[in-house]
Order: sequence, then structure tokens, then C-alpha cells
Amino acid sequence: MSEEKRAERNIADELNKLGKQVADAIKAAWESEDRQKLQTEITEGLQQFGNQVTEAAQKAGESSTAKQLREQAEKVVTEVRESDIVDDVRKGLLTGLDALNKELGKLLEKLEAKQEPKTPPEPAEPPVAPEPAEPTPEG
Repeated sequence: MSEEKRAERNIADELNKLGKQVADAIKAAWESEDRQKLQTEITEGLQQFGNQVTEAAQKAGESSTAKQLREQAEKVVTEVRESDIVDDVRKGLLTGLDALNKELGKLLEKLEAKQEPKTPPEPAEPPVAPEPAEPTPEG
């Protein structure tokens, strides 16, 4: 075996060993007691945080101010449903859209009129005059 091939083989072997050691180190760190303790601590902390936020939200929802706001919102929704506001808005939108469509139609007509040629186009070839008819023998 040549010197060059041995060097390549040794480098490949060393890189292989290094890869295995790095993998083993990562595995050991992941499975370590310190990492597991940290994960447990973080998990418990997040659970406590979530419980506190949920409790605070429930208390806020039960307050008299929150109840009043909810009642007022329900009244507004009921009034809007019972009023003609929705119909008025719909009619206004339809009227506006109709007017807009008419104006756009007028604009399109003007633009199309500008694009139409004002003089009739000349034929590509001059018309051919019909040949004179030969006299027919009639008496």
C-alpha cells in the first residue's frame, strides 16, 4: 500500500472515530441527569405559569366590569340586528357600485371610440374591374 493511501485511510479512520465520539458525547449530554432536571424544571414552571394565567383570566371574566361590558356588547348586537342599518348599508353600496359601473362604462366607450380608425381602411389590393361581357348573338 502506498504512503498516500495509508494517509487517506488514517484520516478516514480518525474522522470516523471523531464522529462516533461526538455522537456519544451528545447522547451522554442528552441523557444526563442535569439535562433531565432542567427539562423537568422548565416543564413545571411553564405549567405553573399557564395555571396562573388561566386563573387570572377566569377572575377577570367574572368581575362586574366584564359582565357589564358583555351585556353592553350583547345589546349593541341586538340593536344592530333589529335596525335597518344593514339594509341601508347594502342599498348604499349597491347605489355606489351601480354609479361606478355606469361611469366606467362611459369611460370605456370613450376609450374605444378613440381607438377606432376615423377613416375606413384601404383595401390591401386594388379592386379588379370586371371584364366587359362579350356580345351575345341576338338578332
